[in-house]
Amino acid sequence: VRAGTLIMALHDSSDYLLESAKMFNYAGWRNTCNNIFIIFAAVFIITRLVILPFWIMHCTMVYPLELYPAFFGYYFFNVMMVVLQSLHIFWAYLIIRMAQKFITGKVVEDERSDREETDNSEEEEEVAKNGPLSNGHPVLNNNHRKTD
Repeated sequence: VRAGTLIMALHDSSDYLLESAKMFNYAGWRNTCNNIFIIFAAVFIITRLVILPFWIMHCTMVYPLELYPAFFGYYFFNVMMVVLQSLHIFWAYLIIRMAQKFITGKVVEDERSDREETDNSEEEEEVAKNGPLSNGHPVLNNNHRKTD
């Protein structure tokens, strides 16, 4: 329980910075967004690549063996911690790459952000998918030809 609460506190320390940077980005405040992103990158790297492996993971892998023999929960928990740390390394690589683009002056855009629709509206997509509509309902002709 203690390790879990420390991990939650560690992750939350940088998460609110990322969310506030996104909020300022959507509001159009680019300078504020960029400054908060720099702070986010520093806090992310310090907390997740320094504090987590060298303090929390060290405590969860070394100290329990002095008190208790290893059991399934010990191995499972520590394997999950290693998986989490490998994800942190991957995310840190992406953050550093984005920060490098930001520092060199290349345009940085969040690839996951929502983009506005440009071509088709919902009605045009519905017509393309279901055929012509009459009063919001598809015209049913059961593939019969109209005879006069």
